[in-house]
Amino acid sequence: MGVLAFFGGNNGSGDLVQAVEDEPGQNFRPVQNDSIRSVKMFSVRPGAEIRVYDSADAEMDDDFCIINVKRPTPECVIGTFERSYEDEYVRVTFIRNNGLDGKVSRIRIN
Repeated sequence: MGVLAFFGGNNGSGDLVQAVEDEPGQNFRPVQNDSIRSVKMFSVRPGAEIRVYDSADAEMDDDFCIINVKRPTPECVIGTFERSYEDEYVRVTFIRNNGLDGKVSRIRIN
């Protein structure tokens, strides 16, 4: 099992807010609402999809970010949820409304 560690600062800095395994089917509110700004992923399985939402109900009319894991890596840092990009390990898609960093209210892992 891989691990996702969500942090209060950008680039995996600041306080660790919450850590969870990459088990599919998760849909939860973070232990601290509106405090997550980045995630460090440790050996997360290829094919995993991590979604973080500004909306507590995962509404798609507010900011959200989709992280698709393409290849395993011992550690991968998503330093902000407010940037779309792709590399050999992940594809990150950000849908902007008014900002997402520090406003995460729902997380889904599939």
